[in-house]
Amino acid sequence: MYRVARAALLVLVIASWSGAQTLSTENGTATESYGAQTVPAGKISATRWMLDTETGSEAGLGFKMPHISTGISFERPVTRRFELQGQVSYSPDKKYITNDGNSLKMKSTGLYWISPSLALTGSLRHSNLWTSQFNKSFWGPSGGIAIREDLTGYPGRIYLEYLLPTGCQWGASCPIQSNRIQGAEIYWESLMGSHIRVGFRFGFYHFLDQGSPLSPDIPRTGHVTGTSLIILRYDFRRMSLDDLY
Repeated sequence: MYRVARAALLVLVIASWSGAQTLSTENGTATESYGAQTVPAGKISATRWMLDTETGSEAGLGFKMPHISTGISFERPVTRRFELQGQVSYSPDKKYITNDGNSLKMKSTGLYWISPSLALTGSLRHSNLWTSQFNKSFWGPSGGIAIREDLTGYPGRIYLEYLLPTGCQWGASCPIQSNRIQGAEIYWESLMGSHIRVGFRFGFYHFLDQGSPLSPDIPRTGHVTGTSLIILRYDFRRMSLDDLY
């Protein structure tokens, strides 16, 4: 799992490094339509870079309110059907049990557009949490769909994903048990200006409490919780308010 995750994040870095370039061929300038946009044949749109900020509540995951984070992200069409996304964010949110904490999160996503408005998605995320009493890291794969829409009269997207449970139990290489968190995530965003995107993310999760290493056979207690976030993104490239993206 670790090797796969590192390879995925390496792809993210390579894609972002090459994102400033526009892929092209030497076959003239004929146009080809896909989705709501018309692009020159043989060319792929350049990478879009964004500055992200978010706030809301992750109290159900043990963090004090309000949640605040900031980071950068990108979206890069690789072909007309395949797209790469990546993001890195930092949060100074405090854990309830330690009254301190710092978090760094990374996520890479691949989208395959099976139609102009519907894509299959696969993601891999990694997070690190540092507190005065413990450090904790987490790898999590997820899968789902993405939908292009214009419900507000402006271009937007809806992402539906399911986070799969991962992590260790007790052992020499597992000083802190994984919470085995899993659940559904919904993210909707829409353009509100040529450079501004506004989004809302809701998570519905099930996770496990820490067990006792002296009684490993006793089942761990599970809980159901949720998160709600508001996201504001500044796109450094001007976006069309008439075309789906």
